Amino acid sequence: MQLKHTLLCVDDEEHNLEALRRSLRKEYNILTATNGPEGLDLLSRNEVSLIISDQRMPQMTGVEFLEKTITMRPNIMRIILTGFTDVDDLIGAINTGRVYRYVTKPWDPNDLKLTVKRALESLELSLENRRLFDDVVRLEKLATVGQVAGGIAHEVRNQLSALMGLQLIQAKYPKDDFVTQVTEQILLARDRIVGILDDVKSYGKQNQEQLQKKFHPAKDLFTETRNIVSLDPDVKRTQLECCDEGCPALYCDKSRIVQVLINLVRNAAHAMAGKGTIRMTAERPGQDTLLRVIDTGCGIPEENLEKIWQPFFTTKGDQGTGLGLQISRRIVEAHEGRLECVSEVGNGTTFTIYLPYRKPSETA
Repeated sequence: MQLKHTLLCVDDEEHNLEALRRSLRKEYNILTATNGPEGLDLLSRNEVSLIISDQRMPQMTGVEFLEKTITMRPNIMRIILTGFTDVDDLIGAINTGRVYRYVTKPWDPNDLKLTVKRALESLELSLENRRLFDDVVRLEKLATVGQVAGGIAHEVRNQLSALMGLQLIQAKYPKDDFVTQVTEQILLARDRIVGILDDVKSYGKQNQEQLQKKFHPAKDLFTETRNIVSLDPDVKRTQLECCDEGCPALYCDKSRIVQVLINLVRNAAHAMAGKGTIRMTAERPGQDTLLRVIDTGCGIPEENLEKIWQPFFTTKGDQGTGLGLQISRRIVEAHEGRLECVSEVGNGTTFTIYLPYRKPSETA
């Protein structure tokens, strides 16, 4: 069922407000104010689709009031009530888009209802067009990502193939633990680079994630994450702590969840400018196993908390693609889980991975 639109009616005469309420309350939610400042306060605290304002009011006129609403709610519709003597003053406001239409006093209830209906239909059409436009832009961006990634993947793979020579080094020095450790880390990094390229290609094509799930202790996920990020300059300057006491093994694709943890830890280190503490924790307080990456960085402004999940949104400038969190969320959702963020400016950020708890008997 479609929700009712909310209308804000502003008039300094109570009997006019009551008449508006009686005419429109069956179809819409009605808020009323007796002056401009009161109307602005209501607008700041409510989701309003349309404003009906009288023109002649104390403190500020209807046009002045509606001008102030533009910065607060640029996309809502505005109707102004006026006497015949004020019409010339309203033409400029209508031409500049500040007012959808004016209605002369005394208004006819049926005409007013029809004007409000058409205004809201215009609003809905505008919002739908904007949504469709955003979808087209998003799909075009995804197509571009897929094409670019496909174009460079072959060349990068060719360059990385030279690292296969490391296996010859391993074979020549089979008893040298240092050589073994270093070459294995480099080969893992090679595989991860190829995997990231495949991720971007897959993201551009919106392919379904292919997972290879097994049971893995949280400690193993954290250890592999720590080994890889230890080479990152920002992470090296932070203190990275891990806590997985009492956490059961996770049923997951290890390499994919490690990829998510790496992205979250690196983001945390960047937000902290290489100073402070990053904590990775694991626990199972209920039906889900929770992996958290907690930082003491600058935090994320409230207006950006939803934007961080949008593709290509980044605060890193040339250092970021804006795809890391999108890909991370997609990996977690492929595990039938979810990835959430809580942040406070000045006090740090916590990303939480929720993964469904599974027992070995449930995966047989």
